[in-house]
Amino acid sequence: MKPTSKKGKRDGAWYTLPAVTAGVFLLFTVAGGLGYFEFSPPEKTCINCHEIRASHAHWTNSVHRSVSCKQCHGGSADSVHALRENAKRVFYHLTETRHDNIRLSEEQTVRMLGACQGCHAREFAYWQKGGHGTNYAGIFMDAKHNKTEQMADECLRCHGMFFEGKMSSLVTPLDTQGPWRFRNPGMAERPVIPCLACHQLHAPGEPFKRPAAQMAAAATNGPAFRRDILAFYVRQEGTHFAIDDLAVPKIFDQGRPVKVSSDPRQRLCTQCHAPNAFGQAGTGDDRTPTGVHEGLSCMACHAPHSNDTRASCALCHPARSSCGLDVTKMDTSFRSGMSKHNIHTVRCLDCHPAGVPKKREGSAPVSGPAAM
Repeated sequence: MKPTSKKGKRDGAWYTLPAVTAGVFLLFTVAGGLGYFEFSPPEKTCINCHEIRASHAHWTNSVHRSVSCKQCHGGSADSVHALRENAKRVFYHLTETRHDNIRLSEEQTVRMLGACQGCHAREFAYWQKGGHGTNYAGIFMDAKHNKTEQMADECLRCHGMFFEGKMSSLVTPLDTQGPWRFRNPGMAERPVIPCLACHQLHAPGEPFKRPAAQMAAAATNGPAFRRDILAFYVRQEGTHFAIDDLAVPKIFDQGRPVKVSSDPRQRLCTQCHAPNAFGQAGTGDDRTPTGVHEGLSCMACHAPHSNDTRASCALCHPARSSCGLDVTKMDTSFRSGMSKHNIHTVRCLDCHPAGVPKKREGSAPVSGPAAM
């Protein structure tokens, strides 16, 4: 007789008890591991990986330190996507020798928008309706622009700064003839300037309050505190630079140095809305105010996130200007986009080529920046 073995037959398939036991053990091990990482605090899970400790250290001092890691990054088993991403992390950890270059992919950056919207619903709505809320199609399928300027890798510096590739892998053909199309049609509706283009989340700061000492110093000497959460993402470096560390640009108007606002937020704007290599005001995408508005900050007229300017005049001007006229009805681009007098560069002489008339008696006094 042949020796007996612990074999059985189920649904026509042979199996062995040791194999079943091993399978069950493996299943419980995986489920237990996922459960541990899913429900344990990150201090006992994520930061055990040395690659994550630097990011965690920044988070503990950031304005988001009361927000759980899972709220922005998701859990270990939230979806098939989460399982796939975690498997990739383990693979790269075991196969790569460098572990200090951890960055979010563009897909992950776009997924972060949902987390941002969850807490910052108003700001998200403003951004979505403003000029910065546009998508890839709105920028790269603009036939009028594409016919006058050929797309190049430098375009990705401000539009699509998280895109993982070159312009040639995004759009074809790269010429001024067209017709143009995305190599991946799914890119068309993707946000081209997401929240993380201007914000870094693991940044130090106090949420919604300033220490008394800093407030006293600001009242005497101007702002003395940093808001590192406002930062420009530099595609080439793969990292953020806080606005306080950005340089004040040197702008010239026909050889004359232009007075540029010292507002750190404007330094963020000029990273993309920049003049040519010679710093000539009004060239390239530059919007630095000259003329009657020289020295004003972008934020003096543009609302954050939405970039709306509808209430900007009322912030500085009285009901009537020094000319005795309502400034919102003057012939400038504020009233009409067809006006030849750009609100960023308008001068008194643009409307008064023969000379600026004297102030009318009884007109309201001009105060603030409008008095310049």
